[in-house]
Amino acid sequence: MNTKSVLLGVLIGSITSAATAIMLAPKSGRELRQDIASKSGEASVILKELAYNATDLLQSVQVLGTEGTTLLKDLSTDIKESVAHWNEEMEPEKARLKDEIKDMQKTISDLEKTLKKDKKASN
Repeated sequence: MNTKSVLLGVLIGSITSAATAIMLAPKSGRELRQDIASKSGEASVILKELAYNATDLLQSVQVLGTEGTTLLKDLSTDIKESVAHWNEEMEPEKARLKDEIKDMQKTISDLEKTLKKDKKASN
């Protein structure tokens, strides 16, 4: 059975039932027309509110999307600037560490030479 057909049948049945209930209610023609008019007015107000709320929601989502994009761009720019600034600040430290490593390597080399000389002298 097709789901679309079932839903259409339920919808048509509901509308028919509502119309039958209104028509068979123990009211005069004037009361019935007044009820129908008031209910249609209420339905119109509800539909207008629903349309307004849907439009408002759509606008909020659009603003949020725009603001989110802007915030991400700003955040990305801030991070790039921070990393660039950190690299600039660390450049002298990198040079200093390279010099210290060279000094340590020279000291180790000198110690190795001294140990070799001491070993030869003790043999």
